[in-house]
Amino acid sequence: MNILTRSMVGLAVAGCLATPVAFAEGPKHSPAHEAAVQKCTADYEAAAAAAHAPKGPTGNARKHAMHAAAEAKKACVARAPK
Repeated sequence: MNILTRSMVGLAVAGCLATPVAFAEGPKHSPAHEAAVQKCTADYEAAAAAAHAPKGPTGNARKHAMHAAAEAKKACVARAPK
């Protein structure tokens, strides 16, 4: 009986340890999706750099510019092909 219990516990532990490995990779995106997301990120970084430029907006205007850039990136990624 003790051998049976130990083997069952061993199998349960092995199963629990193997499960995350099977799902670790996650879904792959298409090359078109990756390119679109890369373009969205580049556009966001350009807008963020413009908002933080020495002659750029300050105070509330900078906050609104950064918010608009973040919202534009979010919408851009949502429109990206899957």
